[in-house]
Amino acid sequence: MRTMKTFKLVLWVIVSGILASGFYSCGNRSQENKNKSPEISNEKIEQEVEEYIYPLPSTFEVTNMLNEIEASYIFDISNDPEKAGSYFTEKSRAINLGIYIADLAYATTYNQSSEVQDYFRAIERLTRELDLTAALPDDLPEQISENINNKEELINIVTNVFQNAYSFLNKQGRTELSYLVLAGTVFEGLYLTTHISENTFQNPRLIETILFQKKHIRELGQLMEKYRDSELLSETRQDISAINAIYALEEGTTSMTKEQVAKLTETINEIRNKHLE
Repeated sequence: MRTMKTFKLVLWVIVSGILASGFYSCGNRSQENKNKSPEISNEKIEQEVEEYIYPLPSTFEVTNMLNEIEASYIFDISNDPEKAGSYFTEKSRAINLGIYIADLAYATTYNQSSEVQDYFRAIERLTRELDLTAALPDDLPEQISENINNKEELINIVTNVFQNAYSFLNKQGRTELSYLVLAGTVFEGLYLTTHISENTFQNPRLIETILFQKKHIRELGQLMEKYRDSELLSETRQDISAINAIYALEEGTTSMTKEQVAKLTETINEIRNKHLE
C-alpha cells in the first residue's frame, strides 16, 4: 500500500538523519576524528529501519479482497468492542489489540462509521493498558471524527495506528508483545475470511484470499523463531504451527481441498475463541 511505502521512507529519512547527525557531531570535536569518521552504509540504515517497520502486509489487503468479491459486511462476526476491558494480562491485551485492529480495518473497508468509532475506542483502551499511549497522536479522536466519512483518509489513519504501535513496542524492547499484536491481526484476518460465508469452499475468490494469507502466517512464524524459548510466545507459536500444518496438507497455490478448508475453519475458530474468552 502507498501508506506503507511512505511510512518506510519517512522512517528511513529519520534514521538517516539521526545517524548522520551523530557522526557529524563527533566529527566536529576534532578535524582528525572528522576525517576518520566511518561511512554510513545504506545497508546499516535499512537494518535499523527493518527492526521497527511493520513486517507484514496490512490487514487492509485482506479486507479489501473480501470487499472486492462483494462479500457482505457481517455485524456480529467481529470481536465485541465492549469486551476490551475484560482482558487483564499483557498477552491477552496484546493479542486482542491485534484482533481489534483487524476488526477496525474490516469496518473501515466497508464504511461502517459507527463500528469504526467503537473499535477505535476499544483500541485506545488496550493501548492505554499496554502503556502504548505515546505511540498514538494526541488528536487521534479528532482525526477519526473529522474523517469518519472519508474512507481513504481513515485507512491512512488506521494503518499508521498499527504501524506505530508495532514500532513503539520494538523500540521499547517489547518485541514479543509486538509479535502477539501481529498474531492477533493475522488470526482475525483469517477468521473473517473463513467465516464470512457458509459456503467458503464453493467460492474460488474466498479460497484465493485464504491462500493469500498463507505466506504471511508462515513469515510470522519465522519471525518468532528467535524467541522459541519464550514462554510468552509459546502458545502462539504452536497455534501458528497448527495453521501452517493445515496449509501444508495440499501445497497448491490456487486451490485447497474441502477437508483443508473445513479443518482450517475449525482450527482458527478454536484459536480465536480461546483469546476472546
